[in-house]
Amino acid sequence: MLVIANDFSLAAAKTSRHLALALERTGYRAIVRDTRLNRWGAAETAAESPARREAFEAAVVAKWAKLVDDYGVDLVLSLDLHWMLSGQLFVPPASRVRQIHSFWFDDLRSHLLSAPMFPLDPRALMNDPKVTHHCYGAGQAEELRLLGVERVRRTLLAAPAEYLRAEEPCAIRHRLAFIGNPGLPTPPTAAALAAMDRGARLPELRALARQEMLDGLAGAQPTADWLRQSPGVRDLLAAAMEKRWSAPHVTAAGLLVDARSAFPDAFDFLNRGGLILDAALLVKMVHRYDRPALARRLWKRGWLEVYGMPEQWKPFGIDARPTVPFPQLPAVYRRHVAHLNAPNCARDASANEKLFEIAACARLSLNLDSPDVRACYPDGEIVLAGGEEELEAAAEKVLHDPDAALAQGEKARAHTARAHLWENRVETALR
Repeated sequence: MLVIANDFSLAAAKTSRHLALALERTGYRAIVRDTRLNRWGAAETAAESPARREAFEAAVVAKWAKLVDDYGVDLVLSLDLHWMLSGQLFVPPASRVRQIHSFWFDDLRSHLLSAPMFPLDPRALMNDPKVTHHCYGAGQAEELRLLGVERVRRTLLAAPAEYLRAEEPCAIRHRLAFIGNPGLPTPPTAAALAAMDRGARLPELRALARQEMLDGLAGAQPTADWLRQSPGVRDLLAAAMEKRWSAPHVTAAGLLVDARSAFPDAFDFLNRGGLILDAALLVKMVHRYDRPALARRLWKRGWLEVYGMPEQWKPFGIDARPTVPFPQLPAVYRRHVAHLNAPNCARDASANEKLFEIAACARLSLNLDSPDVRACYPDGEIVLAGGEEELEAAAEKVLHDPDAALAQGEKARAHTARAHLWENRVETALR
C-alpha cells in the first residue's frame, strides 16, 4: 500500500501517518511518500515554459512509476486527491496499481485550489474505474455525486489507536476546551460582534451572515463579474442561502440545484462557467458565525479554554492559547473534562476527526445535533444539543458534575475502540 501525503498541510500529514500505522496493524505493508515538492515543481516549471513543464512531468512520472514497481505497490490511498498529480500516474492500465482510494478530509474546492498539479482532466481521473471516493458526510457525498463523481461511499473519519493509550489525568475539571480556529481567517463584522454580545441565537447570526454576503456580492471579485454577466445570480444565491439557514444539513450544491427551477439562467451561467463550487461555498458561509459564536458564548461565561491561532480569535474578543502541536493533542484532550466540538462551515460534513479523537481520549464532546454526528455516537457518550442554549445548559451540567462527564467519556472510548479506529475504516474500505 502506498499512502500519498501532502506535508504542506500538517493536519493531513498527521492523519496520513495514522492511516499508515493502521494499515500496518491491519496486515498491509505501507509506505508513505510526500507530493509537496512535486506539486511545487509542477507550478514553477509551468510558469517557465510548456517544454520545461513536460520534461519535469516526465521525470516525476518515471520516478513514481519506478517506486511502484520496486515496492510492488498494488493499492494507493490518500486523503482527498493527493494521489492525483499527473494523468500518467497510477491510472494507466499498464500500471500495477489495482485500486486507488480517496478518503475525503477537506472539500473538493479547497483541494483543487491548494494542490497544484500537472495539466489533467480531474473528472476523468476521479471517475477512473480504479478509483473509489470515501466521504465522511452525507452532504459531502451528495456534492460529489451532483458534480458527476462516481463510486462514492460513506466512510467515516476515525481516531488513531494510539489515542486509546493516552492516560494523562484530568487536571482541569472547572473548564471545557475548544481546540481549533474560528473557521475563517476573516474577522467578524461589527454588526455580528454586537449581535454575539447581546446573546443572539444561531438563527439570527445565520440570517445576518446571509445578508452580509448578499450585500457584498457587488463589491467583491469575482462575484461582481458574476452579477454583471448574470444579474439573477444574486436571487439564486439568496434562495439557496435562505434554505440553508433552515436546513443546515442539506448539501449546498443540492440547494443550488433546487433553486434552479426558479432561476434557470443564473444556474446555467454558474454551471457553464465551472463556478458551482464557488457558489456553493458562499451558501455554506451562512454558518460562518456558528463555531465562533458557540465558543464565545461559553468563553464569556468563563467555562471554556480556547486553543488556536490567537490572532484569529482576538477579533472575536477571545484570548486564545497557542495552537496545540499534534503530538500533544491527546494530552490536551485528556487535560480537560470535556470539549466543545464544532465543525468547519466550509464542509458539508459535521462528523469531523475531533469527534472521534476526543472520544478515543475518553472525554465527552459537546456537539450541535446533526444526522452525521448522531450516526456515530448515541446520547450518553456525547452531547447532542438542539441549539446554543441547550449546549450551554449541557456545559453547565458538565461543570456541576464532572465525574458523570468523565464516565460518559469512558463509554465513548469503549465505543471508539470497537468501531471507530482507522483500522476499522481501512478494513471496510479495502475489503
